[in-house]
Amino acid sequence: MNDDRVSVVLATYDGDRYLGEQLASLMAQRRLPDEVIVIDDASTDGTQDRLEEFAKRAPFPVDLELRSEHLGTWTTFEEGLRRATGDIVLICDQDDRWREDKLAVLTARMAAQPDAMMAFADARLIDAEGGIIGRSRWRVAGFSPRHSRAVDLDPFGPLFSRQAVSGCAMAVRAELLSAVLPFPVDVHPALGPMMYDRWTSLTAAAVGPVITVPERLVDYRIHPGQQVGIPALGVRRLAPRTALHAAQLLHRRVETLRRMEYHLAHLEEIAARLRAAGLATPASDARLASAARHLRFRTSLDRHRLSRVRSVAEEMRREDGYRRFSLGVVSALADLAR
Repeated sequence: MNDDRVSVVLATYDGDRYLGEQLASLMAQRRLPDEVIVIDDASTDGTQDRLEEFAKRAPFPVDLELRSEHLGTWTTFEEGLRRATGDIVLICDQDDRWREDKLAVLTARMAAQPDAMMAFADARLIDAEGGIIGRSRWRVAGFSPRHSRAVDLDPFGPLFSRQAVSGCAMAVRAELLSAVLPFPVDVHPALGPMMYDRWTSLTAAAVGPVITVPERLVDYRIHPGQQVGIPALGVRRLAPRTALHAAQLLHRRVETLRRMEYHLAHLEEIAARLRAAGLATPASDARLASAARHLRFRTSLDRHRLSRVRSVAEEMRREDGYRRFSLGVVSALADLAR
């Protein structure tokens, strides 16, 4: 029997258009949560009225806070996570829909593997009106069944090289939050904060193990008004390769060094957080050190073309090189081209 308490954290802001569908999907779960923490960040539409009605009707305890001052998404999620009392914690977006067995599936998988720090599922992409776009969240991220299997052996490599984890589709152990919170908003000010779901998933993957659930347990809505998520990723991967797309690729190439420095800074922060929380292990230290070594290699490539070709070829042969922490041949060729 699974005795884990389950907390769901929902942050809302002017989300009344889609919120009703999400709340209905919460109440329809086969395995109901033990508590739902809801913090509304001073909505000005009908969100707060809808939440008050939900708190009265829900078949589980609802800890509801309706703010009168807008403080921002990160602060709202952080406060909700700090209030969670469950052994397993899930984040709920205001504009998605959960499959009725989402909680049952994720909690059962984590109960079967009690040392796992995180479980995450795939999600079906839907548009603003709820129509199915036709691709899954994992497919958009280039996260294949091969990568899913690789997570069982080495969670950090596949999750570092591909942004496959969405906050709305993951469940984490409560003890991980001592390292995750507060979210790192100023580790690399030039490029801004890392998305909370990527930060959380990398922290979990550094410790491991991580469970992959290939079922599409969430309808992930892509629309212009979403507060956090993958609208840009979804549009970019689903759109034709136009001249604008080519310009975006060129811009990303120019930004490559800055992005690697950005990730290096966050790797160092994860290592420090895990040590402070008492969660660091020789395995987590080795994973983070290997990823950092690879990024430092990529940021310090020789400008001489022949020397660079030799270095990149050697890095391709390494087990902890391009194939583990980058996009393999694609990243190697990009380094040769810049």
